[in-house]
Amino acid sequence: MKTLTNLVTGNADNSKDMGLIICSVCDELIDTLPTDGVKIIHSQCGRDECRGTCPKDL
Repeated sequence: MKTLTNLVTGNADNSKDMGLIICSVCDELIDTLPTDGVKIIHSQCGRDECRGTCPKDL
């Protein structure tokens, strides 16, 4: 898994992108969100290796 300490937490408008969207299959960072603290949201990145691996999809 990649280290998450090197992420840029500020944008040009001084908003804090401390919310992380991480692929639940391959642990890749998908995107960041502006949040009021650190939040980690798991989703799927859409790569062929990760698509269709959710138990609901089987």
